[in-house]
Amino acid sequence: MIIYEREHDWVMIPQHHHGLLSGDISRNWNPAYMEGTERWNEVIYAIDQHDRAWIDLDETPFWNDKVKRPYSFIDFPLTPKLTFYKKGIDEVEQQSPYAGLLCSLHYHSFLAGAKEPAAIEFSKQEKARQQHLMEQLDFLETQKEELLKFHFLMVQFCDDLSLYLCMQEPGTPKAEEFPWFKDGFPEIFSFTGGQKIIAEWIDSKQVSLSPFPLASPTDVSVKVKEVKKASIGQSGIAKAYKDAEWKERTFTLV
Repeated sequence: MIIYEREHDWVMIPQHHHGLLSGDISRNWNPAYMEGTERWNEVIYAIDQHDRAWIDLDETPFWNDKVKRPYSFIDFPLTPKLTFYKKGIDEVEQQSPYAGLLCSLHYHSFLAGAKEPAAIEFSKQEKARQQHLMEQLDFLETQKEELLKFHFLMVQFCDDLSLYLCMQEPGTPKAEEFPWFKDGFPEIFSFTGGQKIIAEWIDSKQVSLSPFPLASPTDVSVKVKEVKKASIGQSGIAKAYKDAEWKERTFTLV
């Protein structure tokens, strides 16, 4: 779950909804900046479905007693999270081995340097999966590995841009933005000439991207719930979340 706090409520966005938003971003990519177009539909599928691991986990949110707030994807307990990570990658791989490879690389990247035994075992299993899929797909040649790196960069960038749209109040001033992306996104593409792509809210409906990676100004949307703190206090997090109405937020990327 993606969450952020307001005075009277928690804004809550299921991870899979954010994943679908990232997929919409990828569908509008500038064709001049595409590589490996014969696999482009699989790349979009990977981006679109990269967080399907969270579908069941986010069905009912959990309350973190220690910090008195709902668990988010950032602090959710590791062991059950890794179990569902594997389930999600398995499901994507069943539909597209190449998309499964991209999702495996994506989740594996979260655990670089992790010391927990469960994380080490997960990383070991995913490295084995990646090796198997690269052999199966004949992706061990240097040229194809470079293409894989670009497609993996696409997964990471679309994920990050979608998080930027979801993790803070629309229209947040640059100085008050969530720190992960305040200075631009870490993914560097060849078409940017070595520059980071920087996002900034113009207002609550529009976000500028510079350099601009899409084909044209693009409308994207995501469904969210605004869960009242008073309702959580009265009914508990599970019922308060279930009873809250879905609202749709639409943004224009320019």
